[in-house]
Amino acid sequence: MKIFTNIQLAASIAFTHMRTRLKQTIVATAGVAFGITVFVFMVSFIKGSNEFIRNIAFEQSPHLRLYNEVQATPGTILDKVNTQAINIVDHVKPKDVLLSLKDGKQIVQTLQHDQRVSAVSGSINTQVFYRLGSSAINGIINGIDFEAENSLFNLQAKLVDGSFQELATMPNSLVMGAGLAKRLNLKTGDRLTLTTEKGNTFYVTVVGIFKTGMTDIDKQQSYASLNTVQRFFGVPAAYITDIKIKLHDMELAPAFSKELQTKYGFHGSDWKQDNSTIIEGDVIRNMIVYGVAVTILLVAGFGIFNILTMMIYEKMKDIAILKAMGFSDADIRWIFLVQALTIGFTGALLGLLFGFLCAYGISKMPYKSDVMITLDHLPVSFAPVYYITGFTFGIITTALAGYLPSRKASRVDPITILRG
Repeated sequence: MKIFTNIQLAASIAFTHMRTRLKQTIVATAGVAFGITVFVFMVSFIKGSNEFIRNIAFEQSPHLRLYNEVQATPGTILDKVNTQAINIVDHVKPKDVLLSLKDGKQIVQTLQHDQRVSAVSGSINTQVFYRLGSSAINGIINGIDFEAENSLFNLQAKLVDGSFQELATMPNSLVMGAGLAKRLNLKTGDRLTLTTEKGNTFYVTVVGIFKTGMTDIDKQQSYASLNTVQRFFGVPAAYITDIKIKLHDMELAPAFSKELQTKYGFHGSDWKQDNSTIIEGDVIRNMIVYGVAVTILLVAGFGIFNILTMMIYEKMKDIAILKAMGFSDADIRWIFLVQALTIGFTGALLGLLFGFLCAYGISKMPYKSDVMITLDHLPVSFAPVYYITGFTFGIITTALAGYLPSRKASRVDPITILRG
């Protein structure tokens, strides 16, 4: 009870000191509030932007993918004939590998019953030439089962004109990326010529235009029904080149990918490999944001340190009198710690409030993008962890800034001060 009483008395004296130096107290509190406001605003805005970009990228890539890949031939005929000799052969041709997945459709059906799998789609992914008049653009065509592909990538939400459903009902039809359509000056209902890698040429009709927000995809890619692409390339109905999988828990993708590669003998990749640049960029951006925000809070902490230090020099005689009256070193420390913690607590709360208001205001600001059609306002994240982090760091910074001056004040010799 005595300790509690002493702290109450120390707090009363601390508030008296703060009122007498009201201007400095307000400046210190404003410094903390400004630091936490900037921290919350910057983290919320940049985290929100990162999450939006990640979501756009991840919507266009499966959690894991199985495919075949052309590989270099591991050896030559000379190596087999002259096993003891050193054979040097230049320009060895790649191994002749069929890109189709053996028993691919049966594997898709098997994966549909796996409890870890949320959605799975088998497709054909191959390069073609889009020709219209003198224009010839190299691009990619995806032969898909629309329902399966839509469950993976929500294609319907990315459609800006036309219909995906017509792929199944209209022969030789495709849905084209907005960037590709712009390059060819095409719109829904127009016809163009499509040339396969083998030189086969077909007339196709554009029945829809989509936009994902990913420039590389929108400028090169189109979708057609799986049957249509198989007919273009003269392959059987069982022919597919890719199996794309979405999991209930995306963190299982690397291990599950290795399991499937070992089981079926295919190549594979997962979302971490396919989006390594975005993930690495997130880490760097987070380091910059937290570095700047922490620096601002530290500057605010140094401001509190300087203010409390100057207050101690100005209150030397008051401290000496208090110690002469029987105040212990701990009581003196509490007087200045209470001042620091009060400034920190008040500044932190104001910083959280102003940070939230700034972030909320930005989130309501209209923003139109010709690239990202799903973006109508600036993306902001309101995750509670950023507010908890800002508040905690603000309190810790001000507590440390107040500790050294409070310790110095507690060591003041009252006799030396009173003698002058």
